[in-house]
Amino acid sequence: MTPEKNIGGRVAVKSSLTQRRQPVGSGFFVHASRNECVQLPALAGMAGCFLAIVCFLLVSFGAMAQDQSNSSGSANANANVLDKTRLLDDFSDASRWQVVTSNQVSAALREVEGSNGNALCLDYDFNGVSGYAGLQRELPLQYPDNYRFDFQLYGHSPRNDLQFKLVDANGDNVWWVNTPKYDYPRAWRPVRYKKRHIEKAWGPDPDRVLRSSAKLEFMVYNNAGGKGSVCFDELTLTRIPPEDRSSLAASASASVANGSGIADNATDRNPATAWYADFAADTPPQLTLDLGKVREFGGVKLVWKEGEFASDYLLQLSDDGAQWRDARTVAAGNGGADYLSLPESEARYLRLVMAAGPGKTFALAEVTVEPLEFAATANDFIRSVASQSPRGWYPRGFTGEQPYWTVVGLDGGYEHALIGEDGAVEV
Repeated sequence: MTPEKNIGGRVAVKSSLTQRRQPVGSGFFVHASRNECVQLPALAGMAGCFLAIVCFLLVSFGAMAQDQSNSSGSANANANVLDKTRLLDDFSDASRWQVVTSNQVSAALREVEGSNGNALCLDYDFNGVSGYAGLQRELPLQYPDNYRFDFQLYGHSPRNDLQFKLVDANGDNVWWVNTPKYDYPRAWRPVRYKKRHIEKAWGPDPDRVLRSSAKLEFMVYNNAGGKGSVCFDELTLTRIPPEDRSSLAASASASVANGSGIADNATDRNPATAWYADFAADTPPQLTLDLGKVREFGGVKLVWKEGEFASDYLLQLSDDGAQWRDARTVAAGNGGADYLSLPESEARYLRLVMAAGPGKTFALAEVTVEPLEFAATANDFIRSVASQSPRGWYPRGFTGEQPYWTVVGLDGGYEHALIGEDGAVEV
C-alpha cells in the first residue's frame, strides 16, 4: 500500500507544492499501536528478589516515561490532526481511473498539463441522447466527524450537471453533491465540498450519514447535452474542526467617526444609534468587523438611518486582516436595509469601504453577519429577506403561507391559465 503523505496548511493546490506527491492508500487516519510490558521470570533467593525489585522499578520508570511520551505525542497528534490535508489523487496516472458511460454516450480520458505535473480531462459526447459520462476509481475511505474534499477543475463544456459521488463497498448506497447546470470555468479553479454539502442520493441503508466509501466518481450528466471536456486535478481530503454554529457576534472598529457616532454603534443592535462619518474625510471611511476567528457565514445585512446612507460601497473579506479580497460591490443603493447574499463565505474580518452617497455624511445604524442558512440557496436568500419585510412584499410561498390558485379559461378550450388570490397569473 502506498503510504500517506500529509500536506500542511490549508487547501493544497499544485502551485504551492515543490514536488509531486503520491496518492494515499485506503483509509484516512494512521493509528499508533499500543506498547506492551513484558513480564519478568520468577527469581529465587535474596539476589533474585533484589534483582526483581530493581527490574520492577526500571520497568515502571520506563513505562511512566513512555506514557508521558505517548501522552505528549498524542496531544501533539491531536493538535495537528485538524486541518491536515491528505492527497487522494494527483491525476497523474490515468490507469487508476475507469471511464463509465450510459448507452450511446462516448467518453475518453486525456492527459493534460496541470498546475504542477499532469492532470486528467474527460472528453465526452452525448451523441444526441440523454445519459451520463464520468470517471470512477476504487478509493476506500473512512470519514472523521467533519471533513472537506478539495479539487481543481476546469472545462470547456455546455452547462451539464456536475455530480461528485461516493459509493459504498456493495455499490448500493450512494452519497453525492449534485450541481445542476454547472458553470464550468475556463481556467483552473478550486472546488470545495464540505460534509454538510454531501447528502444521501439513494440506497437501501437507512443510515444517511456517510461513514465510509469504497469508490469515488466524477460524473457529467446530460442537461444541456452536446459534447465537451472537463478536467480534474489535486483531489484532497481534510479533517476539519466541528462546525461552529454559535452567534456571529462581531466587534467593530472604524478608520474615522464623527463625534459620538463611533463604530460600536453599528453592532450594538440599537437602531437609534449609528456609526457616522463623512465621505470626504481625510481618512477614507472604513468599518472593520472582527468575528474573533475564521467563521462561516451566508450574508450581511446593513440598516441605514433614513436619508443618510451610502449608495456606493465595497465589502471585503480577510482571514488575517492583511490580505483582503473583494466580496460585493454595491452601486446606486437607495438606503433602508441592504441585504447582501454571500453563500458559503468564510473569513474572520469583514470590511466596508464607503465611497459615495446622496449627502456629505452617512449613518450606518446596524450591520449584522448572517448565518449560512441566510443564503444557502437563491430561494433561501429570498425567504430570509421576505421574513424581515412587510407582509405582501413577497409571494406568500416565501413566508411560509399557502397561496391558493384557480384555473381560468374557456370551457372545452385548449388554452388555460392559473390566477392566484394575490392577482398573480401563470400561463
